[in-house]
Order: sequence, then structure tokens, then C-alpha cells
Amino acid sequence: MPHTLNYDSVAADYHRRYESSPLTGAARALQDLARARHARRILDAGCGTGRWLEVLAAPARLTVGLDPSRGMLARARSRLPRVPLVQARGEAPPFADAAFDLITLVHVIHHLADPLRFLAEAARCLAPGGALAVVGGNPVAPGSAWYIYDYFPGVRERDETRFPAWAQVRAWMQDAGFGRIEAHTVEIIDAAWTGAEVFDDAFLAKSATSQLATLSEEAYEAGIGRIRAAIARNPALAFHTHIEMVMMVGEMR
Repeated sequence: MPHTLNYDSVAADYHRRYESSPLTGAARALQDLARARHARRILDAGCGTGRWLEVLAAPARLTVGLDPSRGMLARARSRLPRVPLVQARGEAPPFADAAFDLITLVHVIHHLADPLRFLAEAARCLAPGGALAVVGGNPVAPGSAWYIYDYFPGVRERDETRFPAWAQVRAWMQDAGFGRIEAHTVEIIDAAWTGAEVFDDAFLAKSATSQLATLSEEAYEAGIGRIRAAIARNPALAFHTHIEMVMMVGEMR
């Protein structure tokens, strides 16, 4: 199974995930955080197609997007032509010290090759009193459920190696110099499908998640075949997803 995803290859279809699942709770939490901190200069690291830049946009506020994928940035640019977008890795942001009041990292930390380097660079790029918000859902956390794991062998095992526990993220942030670290749940994704209804799940599309996008076509189709076979045996079979999204915020001391 490949261990990295070329996001250029899924950029054309990626934003569709937000059409079916806009994650309004996470969006509201980010907006509230930016207002509460009076953030005027915001960097969204790993901005992808610009969903969270769109959420954070406000008058008299500078929002900047950073992403290593040219294809994802092209999609963001087509939707947000006035937003500055920079192609670079999160571990090597080409910005001056203290350039931002708030940095957001949404659904990205498990993609970082060097999370500690990213956190050190985020600390450098934040003004004194600025904040970093790490947002994500950990599908392998205790209490989570995702039917994908039952039909695509190896996917859960890979996620267990790449998704850090929130306690680990907190420890990393502390090591990078962040204080006043707080975390709370901002969204609960809880969905169930019966039988063939599961094929209406936008997150079952190959391009919708890194878990499926990194599979070969053969492995993906084999998993879809397993789902079809399971439904043929039991047309009333239930498929369940339960994932809690957390926002962890730390302040530069």
C-alpha cells in the first residue's frame, strides 16, 4: 500500500467532500476563535482547496493559504482569487518571524512528515500571544468507528501509525513553546447507512479521503466488492461512522 498521496491527483474532486459534509461545527469554532483572539493575520497551513480560508475570511483580515500541492492550490485560487496562496511544505513556511496572529492546521497533522518541525516553524511565525489551532478527527481514537476499516484491509493499521493521539499533540506543542493549551470537541460526525444506501456516502469515493486515495485501483475495487458482497448476504446491513473532531489551541508564550 502506498504511504503518501499526491494531492494533485485528487484535487479536481476533493472539494466535493465539503458539499456533502460542510463540517459547520468546526467552521463555527474556527470563526469564533479568530474573533475572540482579534486575529488580523491568519495562515491556514495545508489549506488544500481553500475551505477553511473561506471560513476565516473577514473584512480587514489577511488570510494566507499554504499547501505543497500545486493542484490543490489551483482549485483554491479558482474559488478565492484574492487570497494569497503559497506553495510550500508546512515544515518549511517561507514567512518572516512573527508574521501571523493565528495559524490553523485542519485535517493535516497526520500528513506531516515532521510534526515537530512544523510546530517549531509555527511558533517562529506567530507573533507573541498568537495562537495555533490544530483541528482534526482521529478515526482510530477510542470510541471512534468507521466502517471503511472493515472492508479495506490494511487501512486501519496504517492510520494507527500516522494519526497521533491528542495527548501526543499536546506534548509536542508544549515542547515547541506553546502554553495555555486547551482542547474541546467541535464536531461529531455520526452517520449510518443501511444496505446499498452506503454508496451515497461521499467519503466512500476513492478521491474523498487519503485512506482510500492511496489505495491502488485494484485494492479499492476489491474493497467495494467486499461491501457489495456483504450487502448481498444481508440487504439490511448497517454501516456506521462515528468520529469526533477536536480543536486543540495553544498560545505563544
